[in-house]
Parts: sequence; structure tokens; C-alpha cells
Amino acid sequence: MEGTELGGKGCPMRLRMLALAVLALVLGVSGPASGAAPPASCQGLAASSLAGQPGARAADVRDAFDEAADLGITPGALISEFSRDHAGSAEACFE
Repeated sequence: MEGTELGGKGCPMRLRMLALAVLALVLGVSGPASGAAPPASCQGLAASSLAGQPGARAADVRDAFDEAADLGITPGALISEFSRDHAGSAEACFE
């Protein structure tokens, strides 16, 4: 099996193939990661803005249930709509 041992004819070719494979992996992995992430959902922003306030999240959910009842829709429909909104800041979500 000539060319398969270290120092044989196949070594430079293997190094080139290895270098191309590493380059393809590096470019393939870093490409999608370089894109900006979309802004967080209003539900995520609202939940994080209440962090550290005991009972605040529970009160927020209770208010959502009351608002849904007033609108005649299910709480899940109201929360789902709020979760799909990506206004960019907690303040903008509540405007």
C-alpha cells in the first residue's frame, strides 16, 4: 500500500484534504452564528422585567386571565398573541 504511510506519496494530498475539511467546517459553523438574533418576544421581555419581584408574575398571569375573560377569548389565545409580538422592549410591548 504505497503512499499510505507517513512520508509516502499520499501524505501531501491527505494534508490538503484535511485542511480543506477543517476550512469547510470553520466556515460552515461560523456562517449562521454571525447573524443577529431577533428581538425577544413580548412575553419573554415581560417575564424578565418581573424577575425578582415576588408574586409579580402570578399577578401578571391572573391579569391576563381576567383580560381574556373580558374579551371573551381563552387565556391561551391572549398569551399566544402576546408571545408572537416582538416589539423590542418591555415598554413598547405595553404601549
